[in-house]
Amino acid sequence: MTHVCLGDVAREIKQKVPVDQELPTVGLEHLDPGEVELAHWDEGVETTFTKAFSKGQVLFGRRRAYLRKAAVAPFDGICSGDITVIAPKDNLSPRLLPFIIQNDALFEHAVTNSAGSLSPRVKWQSLSQFEFELPSIAKQEDLADILWTAQETRSHYRQLLTACDDVVKSQFVEMFDKPGIPIKHLEDIADIQGGITKNKKREAMKLQLPYLRVANILPNELDLTEVKTIGLTEQEYEAVRLISGDLLIVEGNGSDTQIGRSAIWNGQIDPCVHQNHLIRVRLRDEALPLYVQTFLSSSEGRRQIMAKAVNTSGLHTLSTRKIRSIEIPVPPFSLQREFADFATSIDKSKF
Repeated sequence: MTHVCLGDVAREIKQKVPVDQELPTVGLEHLDPGEVELAHWDEGVETTFTKAFSKGQVLFGRRRAYLRKAAVAPFDGICSGDITVIAPKDNLSPRLLPFIIQNDALFEHAVTNSAGSLSPRVKWQSLSQFEFELPSIAKQEDLADILWTAQETRSHYRQLLTACDDVVKSQFVEMFDKPGIPIKHLEDIADIQGGITKNKKREAMKLQLPYLRVANILPNELDLTEVKTIGLTEQEYEAVRLISGDLLIVEGNGSDTQIGRSAIWNGQIDPCVHQNHLIRVRLRDEALPLYVQTFLSSSEGRRQIMAKAVNTSGLHTLSTRKIRSIEIPVPPFSLQREFADFATSIDKSKF
């Protein structure tokens, strides 16, 4: 093993696209957090982007590095100026580079060395100082074989999980996409509450409790691997405490595919509260959390969320007021329960 800096084995590519050359276009919104493979891009669209990249190079989202966006390019194309294009040097396997870039330690280094308050960015000069252990070229290829095999297996499982989700969506449409179901605003069937804002003063507060943040909310599920604590007053606790059945909605994200993603809280940690970047929906007696969550992820739910989201400096945001105004069909409770039982059985298959 050799101790190296990223700049010793990789370089930044600063190549411009030839005038009038039509190529696929990649923006920050096309990079999926935590994913090593690029799944989205635009073709045949007008763009102001001029930065070129080549197949096999890594596209690193240098703005808001905490979003963990980095993927290997499957083709030649054009990308946003907020994407750093990285290519390996001769002493690094091109097949291993994407996994070196897409890892927790590098992103932690990137976040620590980012500059700017509203839209922090990390420069290649800082990123290139990331240190790690690197084996010989032969061993690098062995590692790359293992990692890409694991990635392929992961992709196959994801396809199976997607198929399960599609079954639930189809059942939802079959049961509820029909005339005659009463339409209500979400505020008519739920109490909707924002969370507490993080600041330095909270570190000295006597009451310190676990709290959920955006990183804990995945699409339709929770990630409680890392739950941090925050200081708050007793009065704030009464307002933002979580109880089983609460639906948590992400109010801001750099990707339009991630804004409004939600998860149901089942009381895994008690007591627990939530940050202001999550909107809590506490349903009353007319609707089940799983029914409402499925509606929000449906085509109509997503349409409303995207129509209400505001795009400011590349960040898509919602508000409690806009969440309250979402229109949702409210079928008989017995039908919601029937659907919830079906969705739960499919969820067991996913597990």
